[in-house]
Amino acid sequence: MKIIAIDLDGTLLRSDSNISGYSKEVLEKVQEEDILFVPTSGRCFRSIMAKVGDVKGVRYTIGSNGTVITECEGEKIIYEKKISRETSYAIYSYVKENGGFYCGYSGNDSYLEAGAEDIFRATRTEKAMCDDLLATDLRVPDLGRMILDGELTFGKMFFSFIDPSDNAACVEWLGRFDDIEYGYSTPYTVEIFARGSNKDGALDYLREYLGVRREDVIAIGDSENDLAMIRYAHLGAAVANGMEVLKKHADLVIPANDEDGPAHFLEDMMEEIKNGG
Repeated sequence: MKIIAIDLDGTLLRSDSNISGYSKEVLEKVQEEDILFVPTSGRCFRSIMAKVGDVKGVRYTIGSNGTVITECEGEKIIYEKKISRETSYAIYSYVKENGGFYCGYSGNDSYLEAGAEDIFRATRTEKAMCDDLLATDLRVPDLGRMILDGELTFGKMFFSFIDPSDNAACVEWLGRFDDIEYGYSTPYTVEIFARGSNKDGALDYLREYLGVRREDVIAIGDSENDLAMIRYAHLGAAVANGMEVLKKHADLVIPANDEDGPAHFLEDMMEEIKNGG
């Protein structure tokens, strides 16, 4: 075991969108054994570090659903995938014209139009998650113009509608594009990223970059957007509160996020290794 990739929202973070003191302690102990904890999230780097930045030893993050890998020291981007300008603008226009919330992720940050946060707060997304994500989003006056002018190029886009049926309609509409992939990150939010990029691809890149065998990779998640990395890892675990599609394909199901499932799982595994298991 050399790399432990753990999703944040719904997995490592509790329902109040915070990491417990116990989980932090376990993650720091794991890294003292020269095992990398890699936060692997749909959040951008800035938002990831707002949640786990005080966990000692974190060296790399996989953000924006696998489209960006950042080396924490110096905030250096070592891997990045992009969606075309044309596709980005078409999706932005659809979501805005139909009254939805749209956020674009570029580099280590995420961007939205000033005032759009009111739409996001009106969706069924949990308030704690809304507050957390919006806390690090950068506000701009005209996101569409910045896309068309090439000022911003996105690796990931994120949308949500007040009426969940509008989410489903937009997902169906997305089927016309052949250069993207997409999936639900929660029952009420959808993430879009360039075809061929996902958490598994980024994890594979980081593994090779660090010279780690695939057999030494563990992944833990809760949502549909974690499915690729769960399948990729030598051992893939789903938390008990996770989506059924993920639990179906996971190697094992561990206790829920509110029970600090990932930390208990890692502590048990470290104890087993220590005892020669």
